[in-house]
Amino acid sequence: MPSPAKLVRIQQRAWASERGIATDSQGYVVDLADNLFLQMSPQALAEFGSGDGGELGRPGNRGKMRALHSSSALAYNFFEYWRGRDASPLASTLRLPAPIVGVDFERKYPTGLPGNAPNLDVVLTSPSGSVTAIESKFLEPYYGHGSASGFKAKYFESESGLWRVAGYPRCQELAERLYSDKAAFRLLNAAQLLKHILGLATSGKQWALVYLWYEILGTSTAEHAAEAAEFARIAVADGIEFRALSYQSVFAEMQTGSGAAHQEYMAYLGGRYFAMPD
Repeated sequence: MPSPAKLVRIQQRAWASERGIATDSQGYVVDLADNLFLQMSPQALAEFGSGDGGELGRPGNRGKMRALHSSSALAYNFFEYWRGRDASPLASTLRLPAPIVGVDFERKYPTGLPGNAPNLDVVLTSPSGSVTAIESKFLEPYYGHGSASGFKAKYFESESGLWRVAGYPRCQELAERLYSDKAAFRLLNAAQLLKHILGLATSGKQWALVYLWYEILGTSTAEHAAEAAEFARIAVADGIEFRALSYQSVFAEMQTGSGAAHQEYMAYLGGRYFAMPD
């Protein structure tokens, strides 16, 4: 019996096959456009092209975004639609206090440390300039890489503690525990979220962080949700506006309130990502 994550990949292959979309043996589309609801906008091309994840690929490299199971393709298909549109259904579902006037992908918020800044998958901007940053996950949590610390020594060279200086003592404690292997998340990449918090804290903007993840069948979804809830408890105790939401819950609520104007978009998302398995 395939694992639940493998079943999702099989479902994605079936979705492509039913539509005559050509893929290779690993589930990558031949043409990136076949993996997207909307053609890549010039803004999105520039944003993904400047990211560090190699999503669009380079000569001799097909690019991660061509995978049917790509989390960047999921994020693009979910959020790009709202660029330049009245995004009230999305803002309401995400519990945002203000309208959305900007949608950006792969935005970097430097931590002040040397090396590449963490890339945030999606950033939603309000009229005041405040941002809601979104870390998006598709199947990555279910490959079991969450327990690795993910920190380099540079994050702990300051005696005062980078998160503590930013006003987040509980996040500092968690980072230290992760780095010393005294704390572990099996499915949640807690170190990545802590890096995003550090970068956002140094941005000079008002911000919130949303962890948006995909549910699969089996016990892993409940385990992952529990880890996300534990991380949220720590972040909120530090005064951080942090929410962990599943794509399924956001889609279901948005579907209820989006109306007929967005029918094609909702049908694409529902048929591809949120259809109930047989």
